[in-house]
Amino acid sequence: MTKTFGVFFNGNSGDGKGEQIAEHLHKLLKKQHISYVPITGKDADDAIEKVKETLPQIDALVIIGGDGSINLAITAIIRANADLPVAIVPAGTINNFAKRYNIPLNVDESLRLISGQHSTRRVGIAVCNKNKAIVSSLTFGNLADISNEVRQEEKRKYGKMVYLLKAMKHIGKNKSFEIRFSLDNNFDEVMKTWFALITTTKSIGGHVYDDSTPEAMHISLLHNIGLRQVLPYLFFAITGHLKDSKSIARFEAKHAVIKSVNNETVQTRIDGDESINLPIQIEYKRNRIELFVDN
Repeated sequence: MTKTFGVFFNGNSGDGKGEQIAEHLHKLLKKQHISYVPITGKDADDAIEKVKETLPQIDALVIIGGDGSINLAITAIIRANADLPVAIVPAGTINNFAKRYNIPLNVDESLRLISGQHSTRRVGIAVCNKNKAIVSSLTFGNLADISNEVRQEEKRKYGKMVYLLKAMKHIGKNKSFEIRFSLDNNFDEVMKTWFALITTTKSIGGHVYDDSTPEAMHISLLHNIGLRQVLPYLFFAITGHLKDSKSIARFEAKHAVIKSVNNETVQTRIDGDESINLPIQIEYKRNRIELFVDN
């Protein structure tokens, strides 16, 4: 029986990189007698709908792109309540999700993996408000934009000092929010939150910040910001490391309800893109996705 792979890519990319990779993959799949269905959309919502519509027709879904593109495709799987193998061709700037599961970062190597010998493993993600995937991270607060503001060319030119430059720009804002965190029915507290980071991986912005990889979400909070917290903040900005700071509250949870106490508008970023406003409910879904991996 001939297999059919759906291949999702960002057709709006200015350099056309995703489409070029998809066309190359098409040739490789053809040699293996695997049918190919290209999937793209005019915008994020359209892309999610296009993936949903295609899911019943395919045996596996290939996602070309970074964490943002993976998010759209996995969100479509969540909303369709589907379960099928997923393959990743890392083509983003950071690729946290691919790094977490040792997907080859070289495009040619990842294409060979998909079209050739591979195995699969079940991996976990988180789901926000029951209909939005979190494949790598959810952030909000004063630091939420730093990693996303830093571009590859800036990192090459300035090194890790670029994080310090961005951080100094944010210190003056000094904006915190009264946030209630209810975690796993055993923690319920209001915290004056300057920055919140929730991840399903052990790295953010390309930095490994936690050595453990539990079957749960990592939650790191910088709160009650004052003079004593400035140095830990700058340490994060320069290195990306949270694990060495005692000034940052850290938790692990499988379920979280997060609300703004004063009904202020607090916008999150999910997998690098602007997303849902608080309040939110997040649940960790263990083994939710079947992922192509190297043998």
